[in-house]
Amino acid sequence: MASSADLWGGQLTSFVFDPVGHSCELGVATLENGVTSGYVLVATGVTSLEYRSAIPEPWAYAEVTEFHEDRDPSSGQCLLQITLWSDEAGIGLRCAAWEVKELPGGHSV
Repeated sequence: MASSADLWGGQLTSFVFDPVGHSCELGVATLENGVTSGYVLVATGVTSLEYRSAIPEPWAYAEVTEFHEDRDPSSGQCLLQITLWSDEAGIGLRCAAWEVKELPGGHSV
Protein backbone atom coordinates (compact mmCIF):
# COMPACT_ATOMS: atom_id res chain seq x y z
CA MET A 1 0.00 0.00 0.00
CA ALA A 2 1.33 3.43 -0.95
CA SER A 3 1.97 6.10 1.67
CA SER A 4 3.17 9.68 1.94
CA ALA A 5 6.73 8.36 2.34
CA ASP A 6 6.60 7.21 -1.31
CA LEU A 7 6.23 10.84 -2.44
CA TRP A 8 9.43 12.19 -0.87
CA GLY A 9 11.95 13.20 -3.52
CA GLY A 10 9.41 12.76 -6.32
CA GLN A 11 8.50 15.19 -9.05
CA LEU A 12 5.13 16.94 -8.84
CA THR A 13 3.63 16.30 -12.28
CA SER A 14 0.05 17.51 -11.85
CA PHE A 15 -2.09 19.53 -9.50
CA VAL A 16 -5.86 19.56 -9.94
CA PHE A 17 -8.32 21.29 -7.62
CA ASP A 18 -12.06 20.77 -8.01
CA PRO A 19 -13.84 23.58 -6.12
CA VAL A 20 -17.28 22.07 -6.81
CA GLY A 21 -16.35 18.63 -5.47
CA HIS A 22 -14.03 20.02 -2.76
CA SER A 23 -11.27 17.65 -3.85
CA CYS A 24 -7.65 17.94 -4.88
CA GLU A 25 -5.36 15.51 -6.71
CA LEU A 26 -1.59 15.76 -6.92
CA GLY A 27 0.36 13.54 -9.30
CA VAL A 28 3.91 12.58 -8.31
CA ALA A 29 6.49 10.59 -10.27
CA THR A 30 9.50 9.00 -8.58
CA LEU A 31 12.64 7.41 -9.97
CA GLU A 32 14.43 4.90 -7.78
CA ASN A 33 17.09 2.45 -8.97
CA GLY A 34 16.08 3.12 -12.57
CA VAL A 35 12.41 2.34 -11.93
CA THR A 36 9.79 5.04 -12.45
CA SER A 37 6.70 4.91 -10.25
CA GLY A 38 3.60 7.07 -10.43
CA TYR A 39 1.44 8.10 -7.50
CA VAL A 40 -1.62 10.26 -6.97
CA LEU A 41 -2.49 11.92 -3.69
CA VAL A 42 -6.26 12.34 -3.42
CA ALA A 43 -7.64 14.75 -0.82
CA THR A 44 -11.40 14.94 -0.22
CA GLY A 45 -13.46 17.40 1.76
CA VAL A 46 -10.93 20.16 1.10
CA THR A 47 -11.73 23.29 3.11
CA SER A 48 -8.46 25.18 2.66
CA LEU A 49 -5.77 25.20 -0.02
CA GLU A 50 -2.59 27.27 -0.05
CA TYR A 51 0.27 27.53 -2.55
CA ARG A 52 3.26 29.59 -1.52
CA SER A 53 6.61 30.32 -3.13
CA ALA A 54 9.41 32.74 -2.41
CA ILE A 55 11.77 30.89 -4.75
CA PRO A 56 12.51 32.75 -8.00
CA GLU A 57 11.10 31.38 -11.25
CA PRO A 58 11.42 29.57 -13.55
CA TRP A 59 11.66 26.07 -12.14
CA ALA A 60 12.56 23.16 -14.41
CA TYR A 61 10.30 20.97 -12.25
CA ALA A 62 8.85 20.89 -8.73
CA GLU A 63 10.38 18.41 -6.29
CA VAL A 64 8.36 17.06 -3.38
CA THR A 65 11.14 17.49 -0.84
CA GLU A 66 9.02 16.76 2.23
CA PHE A 67 5.50 15.68 3.15
CA HIS A 68 4.07 16.16 6.63
CA GLU A 69 0.65 15.30 7.99
CA ASP A 70 -1.08 16.27 11.18
CA ARG A 71 -4.61 16.35 12.53
CA ASP A 72 -6.35 19.43 13.88
CA PRO A 73 -7.54 18.28 17.34
CA SER A 74 -10.42 20.77 17.42
CA SER A 75 -11.96 19.90 14.03
CA GLY A 76 -10.49 16.46 13.30
CA GLN A 77 -9.43 17.67 9.86
CA CYS A 78 -6.22 16.49 8.22
CA LEU A 79 -3.48 19.09 7.78
CA LEU A 80 -1.09 18.32 4.93
CA GLN A 81 2.11 20.28 4.29
CA ILE A 82 4.05 19.53 1.11
CA THR A 83 7.44 21.21 0.76
CA LEU A 84 8.62 21.99 -2.77
CA TRP A 85 12.41 22.39 -2.75
CA SER A 86 12.66 24.29 0.57
CA ASP A 87 10.60 25.81 3.37
CA GLU A 88 10.15 28.83 1.09
CA ALA A 89 7.77 26.96 -1.23
CA GLY A 90 5.00 24.46 -0.79
CA ILE A 91 1.36 23.44 -0.72
CA GLY A 92 -0.85 23.34 2.35
CA LEU A 93 -4.15 21.46 2.44
CA ARG A 94 -6.84 21.13 5.08
CA CYS A 95 -9.18 18.24 4.27
CA ALA A 96 -11.50 15.60 5.70
CA ALA A 97 -9.51 12.64 4.33
CA TRP A 98 -6.66 11.77 1.99
CA GLU A 99 -4.85 8.79 0.53
CA VAL A 100 -1.93 7.99 -1.74
CA LYS A 101 -2.52 5.56 -4.59
CA GLU A 102 0.19 3.94 -6.69
CA LEU A 103 -0.57 3.95 -10.37
CA PRO A 104 -0.34 0.57 -12.10
CA GLY A 105 2.55 -0.38 -14.33
CA GLY A 106 5.09 2.12 -13.00
CA HIS A 107 3.70 4.90 -15.15
CA SER A 108 4.09 8.50 -14.14
CA VAL A 109 1.16 10.87 -14.04
